[in-house]
Amino acid sequence: MSGKQSGLYTVVANKSISDDTFRLAVAWENAPPGAGQFFLIKSGRSSVILGRPISAAHYDGRAVHFLIMKIGTGTRELAETREGETVFMIGPLGNGWSDFLPEAPQNGKPIALVSGGLGCAPLLYFAEELAARASPSFHFYAGFSTASPWLTGMTASLPVPPQKLIVTTDDGSDGEKGVVTDALDARAYAAVFSCGATAMLKAVAAVCAKAGIPCFISVENHMACGVGACLGCAVKTASGNKRCCADGPVFNAREVIFA
Repeated sequence: MSGKQSGLYTVVANKSISDDTFRLAVAWENAPPGAGQFFLIKSGRSSVILGRPISAAHYDGRAVHFLIMKIGTGTRELAETREGETVFMIGPLGNGWSDFLPEAPQNGKPIALVSGGLGCAPLLYFAEELAARASPSFHFYAGFSTASPWLTGMTASLPVPPQKLIVTTDDGSDGEKGVVTDALDARAYAAVFSCGATAMLKAVAAVCAKAGIPCFISVENHMACGVGACLGCAVKTASGNKRCCADGPVFNAREVIFA
């Protein structure tokens, strides 16, 4: 994976895609991040001390793109940045999805990318890496609380769109009504890669364990330093506590001990 950099970087685009979600593009002339890696990012004029950990959703050769939900002071400040302004970033940090591809059996089955909410962001980027590597075909699962119509356009614009796009919503406003694990038959896949809230990851891991299918999850934890020094983002695993920011954020699900 590429080495981390830090400094002020220029915003090249900031576009709202829903009432609470926006797409931020930041100029990046360093080595490209891997899918699954993240940055600590905050507005250049921010009132917060620590950057927010945001996964890369796309890299176009000139800018890193992020899908961000407005959920607190730091992300709301980012939502207000404009083209030409700066953000402070540290990254790319952590490991990536492709590190775990060798552990997926080569049995002719597709792989499943299973997301909850904006957990779709790093998996959209991973789909681009799969295309570049001529890796196995994939199906994309996306679980939301309510309809998020922007997702269809993003999956359709991928270099190789998913063979299947399965959307679930809690309120039934799009796709199948229910949670994403209701729609997932893990036995149909060589492996499952998942990103989302902890409760969803726990459910996906359980479905895969029951089916005997490899599962790799990107864990969401509160972070401070982002580089493994403060030990504030510990993940309990079968081999002891691991640092989400430095040893992860992607882990083999069978190693993670959920509360």
